[in-house]
Amino acid sequence: MTASSIQVQFVQAMTARGWRPDRVRVDVAFKDYDTAAGGRTAVVYCRQNSDGDHVLTGDYWSEGRNALSTCWALFRPGTDKATIAAEIERFAAEAEKTIADTYAMRIKALLAEPDEEAFDAETPSAGG
Repeated sequence: MTASSIQVQFVQAMTARGWRPDRVRVDVAFKDYDTAAGGRTAVVYCRQNSDGDHVLTGDYWSEGRNALSTCWALFRPGTDKATIAAEIERFAAEAEKTIADTYAMRIKALLAEPDEEAFDAETPSAGG
């Protein structure tokens, strides 16, 4: 499979955000996440259809569903490069926020927060 210029731009933009390009497919990037429920992998795609449109989509399974099912972007032939770049960034930010908002990621974030009450109990008072 030969990559289109949009697919190359997509994978480069995702790589700059910490995603990894697939070793086989030129239109795919992925990122591993450590969640409260264990490791999960998100996969994003830049597919070109028979009409020449490019469609960005993703898969990240959490809570029994694809959390990225509502994250997408579409580029028709002739879309200017600035619009493509902006939409790739919007898609990436939306996908990452959607992943961060999943239950397992929110629990992981809560578990990573320091326990303020325990810290206050361990800190000696000024008069003590």
